[in-house]
Amino acid sequence: MNNRNNNYRRQNIHHNHRRRKKKSYIPRGYVYITTFIIVAFLVAGGFFVLKRYAPTKEHVSLTDYYAARFDNECAVILNGKYLQDTPLPSAIMNDGKVYLELGFVKENIDSGYVYDPAEITLRYATDKEVYTATLGSADYSIDKSNNTLSSPVLVAQNDGFFISTEYMQLLTDFQITAFSEPDRVVIETKDYDKEVTTAKKDTEIRKSNGVKSPILEDVKKGEKLNVVRVSNDKDWSVVVSEKGVIGYMKNNGFSDVEKEAVKANLPDRVYNHISLGKEVNLLWHQLKNVGSNAEIANVIATSGNVNVMSPTWFYLNDNNGGIASFASTDYVNYCHSNNIQVWGLVSNLENTEVDSTAVLNTTSKRDALVNNLIAQAITYGLDGINVDFEQLKVEAADGYVQFIKELSIKCEKNDIILSVDDYVPANFNTFYNRRQQANYADYVIIMGYDEHYSGSEEPGSVASKGWVEQGVKDTLEEVPAEQVILGMPFYCRVWEIGEDGALSSKHYGLSAIQSYMKTNGVSATWDDALGQYYAEFTKVNTTYYIWVEDEKSLEEKLKIMDSYGLAGGAFWKKGFDNEGIWNVIAKYL
Repeated sequence: MNNRNNNYRRQNIHHNHRRRKKKSYIPRGYVYITTFIIVAFLVAGGFFVLKRYAPTKEHVSLTDYYAARFDNECAVILNGKYLQDTPLPSAIMNDGKVYLELGFVKENIDSGYVYDPAEITLRYATDKEVYTATLGSADYSIDKSNNTLSSPVLVAQNDGFFISTEYMQLLTDFQITAFSEPDRVVIETKDYDKEVTTAKKDTEIRKSNGVKSPILEDVKKGEKLNVVRVSNDKDWSVVVSEKGVIGYMKNNGFSDVEKEAVKANLPDRVYNHISLGKEVNLLWHQLKNVGSNAEIANVIATSGNVNVMSPTWFYLNDNNGGIASFASTDYVNYCHSNNIQVWGLVSNLENTEVDSTAVLNTTSKRDALVNNLIAQAITYGLDGINVDFEQLKVEAADGYVQFIKELSIKCEKNDIILSVDDYVPANFNTFYNRRQQANYADYVIIMGYDEHYSGSEEPGSVASKGWVEQGVKDTLEEVPAEQVILGMPFYCRVWEIGEDGALSSKHYGLSAIQSYMKTNGVSATWDDALGQYYAEFTKVNTTYYIWVEDEKSLEEKLKIMDSYGLAGGAFWKKGFDNEGIWNVIAKYL
């Protein structure tokens, strides 16, 4: 019994053992196939990973990268930025010489170049001289001296005008390096905040920020690079190479970045200014004809401590730069005998048939205007010229600023003070370019009045305190305080709104407004925020509003002049003043 059981167990164990061996058995060929598949998969995967993430060695053609859209076009890299999609080529190569498009130059490098298409003349004023060139000619003049370049100063192409960089480097401080195949230039302006480094290993500049992006240039260790900016992922930077190639480089490919100033080729300009030597106390004297000059003795006798008279003697009188003149030697002599300077005012408003824009933008007409003014100043022994050009169109911007520059240079050579009247800064008059005026004119006079004027859509003050002060602050952002004169009004307006809602106004001088209010039984209330008295009344279905100018309101403006350390004050105009106002002015000037 026991033996049978033992035999049964042995047979059963042997049977189970055979079943287990059969279950775990794997054919050797299957193992080889599986191993091969796994290895092949790993190899294929590794190849895929390598292909996907390994840097490409593909190079892109620079001719394709800097593709020319126009004949003779040069690609332009300006201060580390590759300029593309511009309506005109920014640069061209003409007979081996680089030329830059005029609009591009004015917007990006130097706004001082002024082109007159009517007379195909290019003008430029430095601090002391005026350069003149003509389209298609290699000749140019500096004032009256003649000079010649090796190629034309200015050429026309693709509906644009292009200035020789050889000529520009006589006048404008900038660096330019030209390369060929393809034609391209690297331009760096004087104010460019340049950062440089060197390649710390052999590396590449790529078209975009990724190792799969094609290569623009292979860079050798030690080559100098201009680092423009770091890309968003912070692993790449935009760089410009020594060969004028701009693209992306990995940040681990270059050394630490350092600041480097753009090399200056020209000496700094020195803008000299003639000073009165003391605070300016200027009075505008409006004259309608030559006979009005006889009033000068009475004008001075009733005008306090004025040290500059500005008679309205000259105005633009034709479209060729001619001027009308009421100037008088006796007037000047009488002023000088009383230690008062005379700054003759020239206006563009009297003759409405004159096209101020055409005169200012046309070279020969602008020259005539400048020469006529200088001739009058010399003939009559004037101490200064006061330019009062108002209501100009934005199209006159270049010609107007060039007029101030050219007049200033001739004024300085003849020891004549130049002052320019300017609106309170606003968006509509930025093209008057007070910053450039400050370089050339001796004084900039803020017309601190006409906050509200006869054409205003609503009534208001002629010169509220806050408006005047803001005008001073804004002007001082462009003009040094020692050159700024604050113009102040001797008048105000009475505004009328009738039953039909129509708005109109009349101006009144300081004495006249007091008589008007007395006659109409009007009492005014002081408004501290506006710095003046305010009155309002209704009579026969008409409402009247008055923001009064008087001794107290004017003193508020004199305080502004004084607190900002301005060069002095100017007052419009003689005839609107009274005796009391000069006592107030004497406290400040």
